[in-house]
Amino acid sequence: DELRRMSAGGVLPFSTEEGLALFDRALTSGLAHTAPVQLDRALLRGGEDTPALLRGLVRAAPRRATAPDAQTLRSRLSALPAAERTDALLETVRGQIAEVLKYGTAEQISATRSFTELGFDSLTAVELRNRLARMAGTRLPTTLVFDYPTPEALTGHLLGILLPETAAEEWGKETVDRLEAMLDDERDEAEVNRLTARLETLLLRWRERSRTLAGAATGGRDEELGADELSSVSEEELLRYIDDEIGLS
Repeated sequence: DELRRMSAGGVLPFSTEEGLALFDRALTSGLAHTAPVQLDRALLRGGEDTPALLRGLVRAAPRRATAPDAQTLRSRLSALPAAERTDALLETVRGQIAEVLKYGTAEQISATRSFTELGFDSLTAVELRNRLARMAGTRLPTTLVFDYPTPEALTGHLLGILLPETAAEEWGKETVDRLEAMLDDERDEAEVNRLTARLETLLLRWRERSRTLAGAATGGRDEELGADELSSVSEEELLRYIDDEIGLS
């Protein structure tokens, strides 16, 4: 994979015989520093960027903005039904990954395979970060591909930046689905009663939180909010309660 990516970037491999011959020439050249490189100039001219070291050897093509800017991407995603936004953004992310790693198409990038397995190193990780930062319209950490180690996880993070409401809806659906799946598990009566009591306690806490927020928003009037307002409870709060109090994994 590494040789394929280097070749796609315009740096061609040597045969053993070519390498040994160039090594002999380097030893007898009298030069302090030598860098034998075989270049495909057509590929370098067609690349998005030409390395600074090679700019005097090839004519760089005009820089192409292959990553959509944040406003364009946000508008495109907003125009889609909410259920389709995650998949659409994932395809865009996979396309950027394919370009960075010199794959032919986005379809070759598995959404659930780790970036390490896909072949990312420190340089390609930074290049992807730079592309996605333009897409997100904000600074992103250099550790991005380690903090979100798969295209799928990274897409969820970017969706939260671009369209926070959609990300909250997706997360809320997954969380409710997770709880609903418990209905199919085999549990004894005592455990069912214990979980029911704790879930009812959680619902009471949500309603209390909602009334508090409603009072703050209306100048102290005690007004119970609808179910939509319960989304104000943070992911961290809910997951901590589920994991620590209810005991789900």
